[in-house]
Amino acid sequence: MSPDNKPMTPEEQKVYQARQRQRATIMGGLLFFLVVLFYLITIVKIDASIQ
Repeated sequence: MSPDNKPMTPEEQKVYQARQRQRATIMGGLLFFLVVLFYLITIVKIDASIQ
């Protein structure tokens, strides 16, 4: 809803949903990057403890 509590027009709703999709994509990419980073750190630590 808008700050003045009026319902959004269809055009405003499309813009809002596009921003939501963009944020979700960025957050998904960031989460994937962190998962890969933690995985690689774990592999390096395990490898270091074996040697």
